[in-house]
Amino acid sequence: MHADLEKLEKTGKITSSLAKKLDQLSPGRYCHHKEWGTGKVVKWSLPKKALMIDFEAKPKHVMALDLAFKSLTLLTENHFLVQRYEKLESLKKMSKDNPVELIRVTLEGNNNQLKPEELEKNLKGSVIPAKDWKQWWDNVRAKLYSEVEFSMPTRKGEFIRLRREKISYSQAVIDDYGNHRDLKDKVRVVDSAKMDNMLQDVEGCLTLVKLLDHDVRIAGSAALQQGLELAVIRDNIIEALSQRINGDNDNVRSVEIANKPLAELLQENQAALPEVIGSIAPVHQKNIYNRFPVAFGENWMEEALRVFDKGGTRAVGEVAKFIKEQKQSKLLLEHLHQEVINQTLQADGLIWICRNRTGEAKKIFGLEVGFAILALIDQDYMNDGPTRAQRLKNLVMEDGDLVRDFIKGVALGEVRQFAKTLYGSAAFPELDRKALVARMMSIYPELQDIILKSTDNDEVRGRRQTLFVSWESLNKRKEEYEELVNVKIPQNKHNKSVFRAEGDLRENAGYQDAKEVERVLNRRRAELEHDLEVAQGTDFKGADTSVVSMGTIVSLQPESGDPVDYTILGAWDSDPERHVVSYLSQAGAQLIGHKVGDEVAFVPINEERKRKFTVLGIKAVNP
Repeated sequence: MHADLEKLEKTGKITSSLAKKLDQLSPGRYCHHKEWGTGKVVKWSLPKKALMIDFEAKPKHVMALDLAFKSLTLLTENHFLVQRYEKLESLKKMSKDNPVELIRVTLEGNNNQLKPEELEKNLKGSVIPAKDWKQWWDNVRAKLYSEVEFSMPTRKGEFIRLRREKISYSQAVIDDYGNHRDLKDKVRVVDSAKMDNMLQDVEGCLTLVKLLDHDVRIAGSAALQQGLELAVIRDNIIEALSQRINGDNDNVRSVEIANKPLAELLQENQAALPEVIGSIAPVHQKNIYNRFPVAFGENWMEEALRVFDKGGTRAVGEVAKFIKEQKQSKLLLEHLHQEVINQTLQADGLIWICRNRTGEAKKIFGLEVGFAILALIDQDYMNDGPTRAQRLKNLVMEDGDLVRDFIKGVALGEVRQFAKTLYGSAAFPELDRKALVARMMSIYPELQDIILKSTDNDEVRGRRQTLFVSWESLNKRKEEYEELVNVKIPQNKHNKSVFRAEGDLRENAGYQDAKEVERVLNRRRAELEHDLEVAQGTDFKGADTSVVSMGTIVSLQPESGDPVDYTILGAWDSDPERHVVSYLSQAGAQLIGHKVGDEVAFVPINEERKRKFTVLGIKAVNP
């Protein structure tokens, strides 16, 4: 205890408990202020109840004693912030010469654990210059995954921990794996582990393989993605072990035989595979596709094509590579060509064709692909909002050569029809439509009249562009616009300014993401402004029931099966589950104008091929 306090305690001027409390802020002690940083008590005046503290950002600052106890955090001498206060230059040198040791020292001075964002607060701007932090931390973090002493987080909110005991790398992975119950976290642990480091401990690897196989078995259909990922990682470890010991180890062979094979897992969950595989990292997808021939035999190509059609962005490119490696590209192109003709290919498949139009997809790329893209974008737009086709729409606008490549070598008559379809699309704002047609005019100047005629005839132009929508969907668009303008755009602008302040914009991922979001939000704002300008609300009363029209329910008899009802409503009123379609959708456009007894062919909801129907009856939605 400080000598001044001992005297006061002995003379009875202060109690023993008060003396202990005051001793925590006696000269030589350390503390931390949230704004001024770490400080050291220089001297005090107990009669005046005041302290002088040397803070990092406020030297020799005098504080009232009672305020100090309220606003300061008391630090022990071994706390990292105290080390940073006393040995800053030494720590700066360590950050360059031995950065891993700096992380170790920082954790030791914080009870052996810190969240990444807390670690950043300890080092950024003081030990590490703020402008250098991201690159420095990215390099050091990669090294930490190879260091057994560090237990690294698998998700946001978890700690970087310093292990107290010395263990092998494999045992460290096993410990981290066992510390998590969520299979997603377990996948992250083993996925980030270094294979070469694990192979130094064969017995440890075998133990890990058994743990992985256990979780593969219990994952089931509810956690199919994680089950597949764990099975792939398990098999990779087994293969690496076998190669390391030349396949002579009986333990490896016995474990492999006991495993639940990946091919069996694929067979058991065949129906759910396309959606699940699309969420798996590409590096693991390849291992899964390699098991398709074993799992599905002669039908493996059919399953691969299902993944291409429904697997999403991450799956399309990887499964296409696998099909090419199996020398079956011809079958893939035949399949895609048929889907393009039927206009049933989804956005990711169309994007793949466009991006590979000078390579693998060259034989099927052309104007039919362009029509399929416009059909999907328009259908998506009429289904109330840019969802599935937004990336496709961005591609059309941002790839300056795409629309020109669609029409190269095509007869003017066909090109004119494509240009008219594009220019008549409500899914694109007027300026975008004009820009796209202008690109085509560089090849066919004759297309200029499409724009000129539209501009000269306001009445025709108004009729073509007016969108009839329900009052409910119109109000939803207005609410979306208000939120976009008053909430989302201002918030992103704020985020962008915050990231800009961090400096080094080329390496600033947050700033780049904010710029991308800004571009998407501004485009959506332009689309909504265009929508609201041309939309006309209606309650669908007084619909003409002599023919199928907007505001009617039409009963249809297919060539086989039970009758089905389709409701034709406004441009933004689609509800596929209730068979409600927009009057501008493909199905709606095909049905409108037909009478009772007429035959009509279109692609039904949730199907991929056209079917013929006979119109049985027509009635009004709101008589």
